[in-house]
Amino acid sequence: MRLAQASSVAANLLSLTSVSTPDMSDDCIFCKIVKGEIPSSVIFEDEISVAFMDIFPVTKGHCLLIPKEHHVNLFDIDLELLAQLSKRLAELTRRVNNALGPEGVLNAVANGPGAGQEVFHLHFHVIPRNSGDPFGFKFPPNYRDEMAPRDELDNLASLISEASPAM
Repeated sequence: MRLAQASSVAANLLSLTSVSTPDMSDDCIFCKIVKGEIPSSVIFEDEISVAFMDIFPVTKGHCLLIPKEHHVNLFDIDLELLAQLSKRLAELTRRVNNALGPEGVLNAVANGPGAGQEVFHLHFHVIPRNSGDPFGFKFPPNYRDEMAPRDELDNLASLISEASPAM
């Protein structure tokens, strides 16, 4: 594909991601990839998932795993399907590690806009990492300077423990 065509395809894909919302699965870029309406560099595909290269990689080898069914994020997916996806995620992570030999591999999923989710179809990032790479997944400076009070941690643990895991 010529550079001008590739740039045009990338611009179209980026515009689709910027207009995606949780209730627009017909316009979901990842649903279009599943349907074969948008090209992708597929790593593997099975009855429940597709793994493919990210067109805007933060590091060499950055790829994504998605369920074929449209689910916005972890809040609306059946736990049995999620368990199956977890196996595929481990397989993809091992493949990336074995193929590229990075110092580590980061797995990340954003659930909702506040967590940085931009495409509202559940997807797992698999990002090979090496010391000094340009990706900046970092905790705030000094976050380990002071431990949280134990009573606060206990109260939060209790609150979360008592919350329903239901969708």
